[in-house]
Order: sequence, then C-alpha cells, then structure tokens
Amino acid sequence: MRTEATRYLAMTTLMILCACGQAVTSEDPAGAAKIDEPASLALEGYNYTNRYIDSFTVDGHGGGNVYLSSSTSGGGGTVCCVPYWPGTKANVVTVRWQSGACLYHKRSSTSDEIYERLHTFYTEQKVAVVENNKAPSKYMEVHFYPDGTVQAAVTASASPPRLLLSKDRKDNSKYPQCPNDAKPAE
Repeated sequence: MRTEATRYLAMTTLMILCACGQAVTSEDPAGAAKIDEPASLALEGYNYTNRYIDSFTVDGHGGGNVYLSSSTSGGGGTVCCVPYWPGTKANVVTVRWQSGACLYHKRSSTSDEIYERLHTFYTEQKVAVVENNKAPSKYMEVHFYPDGTVQAAVTASASPPRLLLSKDRKDNSKYPQCPNDAKPAE
C-alpha cells in the first residue's frame, strides 16, 4: 500500500512538473492558447566508454547508472520518465553524468580509523535531440562515447547499441588520488 502511495505521489509530481513546462504552439480562433502535451519517455543510457557511469540525468530527471555496453545491451536499464515535446524545433536537453573520480583518505570522527573515500566529478553538456522515428516517441536514448561526445535520440523502441566494442575495454584500475589526498572543494 505504501509503495502504491509513493508511486502515485511520484507520478503526480511528474505530471505537475510536466504541466509547468508545457509549450504553447498555436492559438485557436477564440484566442485561447492550445497547449501541447509532452510525451513521457522512458530514459535509457548507452555507455561506450571504458568506465562505469554511476549516474546521469537529462534535464534533472534521473537516468540511473550505466554499465559498459555490450553487443546485446546498452549498459543501462530503462528508467521512467523524462518529459519531451515531440516535433519541437532545435530541441536541446542538458545531460549531466559522472565523468570521473578521485580517491582521498579520511579519518573517522568516532575512531582513529582512516578509510578511503571516492569523490566523483560530473560533466554537464547541452545536447541536441535527434528524432529517429515516425511512430509515437517512447524512448529517449543517451549515448556516451569514448571521446566524451554525448548524443541524445528519441525513438519508438529501444535500439541496439550503436557501437560494438570489446568487453576487455573495461578499465578496472583504481581512480587516481585527489590532490593533497583531500576531498576537492565543491
């Protein structure tokens, strides 16, 4: 019961947020503005880099984590939802993702123990959205390439990975130490 209430609250919040960002596209003869409804798209990540991406967002909507893509999987699961206004000219979204990290040591406040912590770095990029379908939009795909390029596409169904890369590309090395072995300033 509690899960259903939480899900209802989350969907209601999403609908309110979507309504706040609606786009006015034309006027009817009576002078009242017609509002286009945004499509609520499933969000899916594809990771062609050599490191796991701990998290990414599209316009602030969480896309989850993205493992390395394989020949059969993009690397990320499908997450609900991101609002999108199909057919909007020059539709651009802001993609934010974990792009690196460094390690530092910290002393426990309750004991003398020193432990290693991970500080993650994020990159944010404005990305033009390509609409790849004539059918109703159902997915927004975000593709992370090895050279740092990010592409976004709206599709009618989930696509296979665009690049087929070797499984042995995974970088299992530890992240480097942070400068001065301290957590970087925010």
